[in-house]
Amino acid sequence: MRPIVLRVLRLEGDRVVAGGRERAAPGAPIWVDCTPEPENLDWLASRFGFHQLALEDAANDGQRPKFEDYPGTAFVVLHRLSPGSGSGAVSTDDAELHSFLTAEALVTVHSHPIAELDAVFARVQGDPDVLRRGPDFALYLVYDAVTDAHFAMADDLTDRVELLNEEIIEDPNEKHVMRRVAELRRELAHLRRRLAPQREVLAALSRPGQPVVHERTVVYFRDVQDHVVRITEEIDVARELVAQTMEIYLSAVNNRLSTVMARMALAATIFLPLTFITGFFGMNLPGTDRQLGWWVVGAATVILPAAMWTWFKVRGWF
Repeated sequence: MRPIVLRVLRLEGDRVVAGGRERAAPGAPIWVDCTPEPENLDWLASRFGFHQLALEDAANDGQRPKFEDYPGTAFVVLHRLSPGSGSGAVSTDDAELHSFLTAEALVTVHSHPIAELDAVFARVQGDPDVLRRGPDFALYLVYDAVTDAHFAMADDLTDRVELLNEEIIEDPNEKHVMRRVAELRRELAHLRRRLAPQREVLAALSRPGQPVVHERTVVYFRDVQDHVVRITEEIDVARELVAQTMEIYLSAVNNRLSTVMARMALAATIFLPLTFITGFFGMNLPGTDRQLGWWVVGAATVILPAAMWTWFKVRGWF
């Protein structure tokens, strides 16, 4: 059972004061961070008047990244992807961050801890200038930190793809290639599926004329959007490299199979004269002297395969 959490930061003069619901009085920039328990969401509805549809989305995980513009409020959903365990770079267990942004308040709702949000929350608590620049700037700091974490995950995943590609080029007989390729494809697909929609979300936040985003903050959201675009481009390049790696591996497998089949065909060809000799003569050896016939057949069975093997070797077929 997750603990019920609701914490508030409020700018009062030249300092930031931390507390609970009692600090969420109007008239000063505030940041409310909470978990989506019904009592917390009911309090948000009564205190800020958020739209019921947005509160329903905030109450349940499983939302796609999106930006919804309500009167006086922007509701934003982004995902914080989690690193995978073991050799995996990406886990499918994401943390969703639901954010309500108004002219005077930032409200973040999430079920799972988000380290980047906690770090920014601690920074804001000790730096009044952040809230003085507006709640939208605090939201930018959170999104920027989360995007930087995604950058590191994408770089790690790209490094794994490049390493596998180099290993396949050097040794096409590398074991467990199919499993490793499948894992990389799954992680890349999950990363792109979660991050690609965030480009449109950040584009909406960086659009000039937003009533809840100051013009001076728009450029910062635009910078985060550029970072997300670069991440998705890096993911696309990595996906192409995975496809190239798979083609190299399959080509090596086909070449190896063709070589084996060719050698088997040559081996069968070498023994074909022996089959003909034994089948044609059987026990009816040529000539009146059967001992001489034994020597002729025996010599043929030894010389013909040796001569054919030597000829195939000279031609480079073996």
